[in-house]
Amino acid sequence: MILYTQAPKDTLHDAIKVINDDLNRIHNWSTSHGLSVNPGKTQAIIIGSSRTMSQIDFELLPDVMFHNSYIPISDQVKNLGVIIDKELCWRPHITELSRKIFASYASLRRLKKFLPTATKISLVQAIILPILDYADACYLNITQEQLIKLERLQNVCIRFIFGLKKYDHISEYRKKLKWLPISLRRNAHLLNLLYRTLFIPYTPPYLKECFNFLHTSHTFDLRSSNNLLLKAPAHSSTFYSKSFAVQAVCLWNSLPVDVRKAKSLAIFKKSGLDRRSRKYVTNFDGACFRHSSASCCAAAVPAERHSIGSPAQGRK
Repeated sequence: MILYTQAPKDTLHDAIKVINDDLNRIHNWSTSHGLSVNPGKTQAIIIGSSRTMSQIDFELLPDVMFHNSYIPISDQVKNLGVIIDKELCWRPHITELSRKIFASYASLRRLKKFLPTATKISLVQAIILPILDYADACYLNITQEQLIKLERLQNVCIRFIFGLKKYDHISEYRKKLKWLPISLRRNAHLLNLLYRTLFIPYTPPYLKECFNFLHTSHTFDLRSSNNLLLKAPAHSSTFYSKSFAVQAVCLWNSLPVDVRKAKSLAIFKKSGLDRRSRKYVTNFDGACFRHSSASCCAAAVPAERHSIGSPAQGRK
């Protein structure tokens, strides 16, 4: 569970009070239903830009409490395997992801001379790639340096499969595997997630309400009304422009019309990987609908069981 609230830095006291009230209600509810909550597994974090965080005096902030148990404010927390740091720079998460991949690779490396290529491909796809792909839609604002690090992790897998040396070029071998580079692979995952959000009935409502088709914003009968174009969310910060809500819309609107009108997720996945559609994903640079940046602060506390978190999204 995640509890979160958003507030300017000057009203963090009020935001923490709101969180404490919610935690108190959770304690009362769990007690009335015979449940016991472990406060030791609860984490708290305040998320904001580096400039905003430097202006906060943490010693003056009230304590985050869960039934008389003090919850310390951490620099980073872990929720569902994703490590969230106080500035959302994703450095700790990328580091942990790299550690997991090299640990898995070390166990496979001893067998690389004995396994056939087909078996190596199956092992990498079953053990390593799920680690690389997991929750990649969450960290869209990673730096170019972090993106290169992820690319190198994929290159390690390709070198293992084909027995390549450290400085051998791997581009042609990636084509043999029909793998996309990390940036395009992530874009494909974004589009698949967006398709599920738009057209799968049991998608959570809080995701569906983030997206609206352009033709629903007017009553005119235009030729473009059947093109299934999405309306970009209004925003005023560079940070929010790199969020799923904005990046996914830009990618979707850049696809050919027939791909957007795919009748099923399987057809959409297949058509999205053909050479024609891949061009649109490749040429996308995330620059559309971007406006001037604005600062914002958020109070948050994410945790494994009971958490409070609020990304500083610089909203609308």
